[in-house]
Amino acid sequence: MPTKKIYTNTIAQIAGKIITALISIFLIKVLTSYLDVAGYWLYSKIYNYLSIFAVIADLGLYTITVRELTRYQDDRAMIAKISGNILSLRTLSGILIILLSLSIAPLLTGYNSFTALIGIAIVSLFTLVGLINSSLMSYLQATLHTEFSLVANTCGKLLTFGMILMFSMLLFPRSTTPDTTVFTVVMLAGLAGNIVMMGLTWWYASKWQKVVFAWDSEYIRHILRISLPYWLALFLWVIFFKVDIILLSVLEPADIADTSIALYALPMKIVEVGMMYGTIFLNSLLPVLTTAIEKKDNEKVAKLTHHAFMLLFAGGITASGFLALFAPWVITLISTPEFASETVMGYGSVDALRIVGWIFLVYFVSSLYTYILIARGQQKRMMYINAGIAILNIVGNIIFIPIYSFIGSAWVTLATQILLLILTYIAVQRK
Repeated sequence: MPTKKIYTNTIAQIAGKIITALISIFLIKVLTSYLDVAGYWLYSKIYNYLSIFAVIADLGLYTITVRELTRYQDDRAMIAKISGNILSLRTLSGILIILLSLSIAPLLTGYNSFTALIGIAIVSLFTLVGLINSSLMSYLQATLHTEFSLVANTCGKLLTFGMILMFSMLLFPRSTTPDTTVFTVVMLAGLAGNIVMMGLTWWYASKWQKVVFAWDSEYIRHILRISLPYWLALFLWVIFFKVDIILLSVLEPADIADTSIALYALPMKIVEVGMMYGTIFLNSLLPVLTTAIEKKDNEKVAKLTHHAFMLLFAGGITASGFLALFAPWVITLISTPEFASETVMGYGSVDALRIVGWIFLVYFVSSLYTYILIARGQQKRMMYINAGIAILNIVGNIIFIPIYSFIGSAWVTLATQILLLILTYIAVQRK
């Protein structure tokens, strides 16, 4: 599998993500105006809530499947078996997670309102469609045929953006529409875009491999056995990256909790969207890196990891430096003046962005070490590392949120990301 295909597929995916990121910037601008601070707070809370369930439903299968498919790249029958079983397993886990998220939400304060439950139901379906889409993408990623993601992602985002514009300007203007209706149509627009993206990915994947559902109990047990350590590591990572929003809603006084979440969720959304660019490159690197490690081609492994480090470091320092310097302009560009001027305990979204923006640099580099461990089949190490990080993050948030509000969460998140970088580096250097 030629190394240059890494860059070809990465460039195609990044081009698609840049286009969708630009659309997302305009989308956030529309959403923060259409939903206002209170509505955007609820929107952010629901997506954070469902993101935890999405990781549970993922079972760590995306990255592990890419690695497994790479090992059998010349065996068409085995590729069909792996792809079909993964598609069935992730679809089933997605259905179960819908039921789980809907049964837990009524028990949680802040998530049990009628509007919130409607949003959770819609985003649950969004999650199911996303799991099916990523199952198809894992096959395309392993065979380095991800160039079509440019089209699929762009079409999905354009549909969502177009629907929200139509709703906000023509069909459901905020001045004459109840808040629950406004919120529901926004969520439905996101679901529609995801369905289109999944449909296009399905069509393209079927050109290379017949898309079928399959169930081989023996293989299902095998793939779960090797993926569960990474799944637990991934779940713990999401917990320490997402738990701050939940803890803010619990630990902050009721009169400022909603505002704190909205002001903090906006810069964290910027970081979350930007982090995927490093992941895109690493997912393209993984098949080639896995092959080189299994063939014990140490020269190629060294070359691949060196180039990857330089690229990720350069991208991380550029993104982090830009956000630190131009945080006020970025917040104003993608939201409303209310988000740029509103403060809690003297801190606003601009202050939070200047802190969490440095996560780009730390995350890009630490993710390289994580993917090296996965390529080696040492994903169990990540489970122990992330467990410790998650505990420290939760304890840190519990200590600092009552004192510093969401700025305390920002510093804790950055500090734990730095610690994660140090620990993954040590884990890689041991071998």
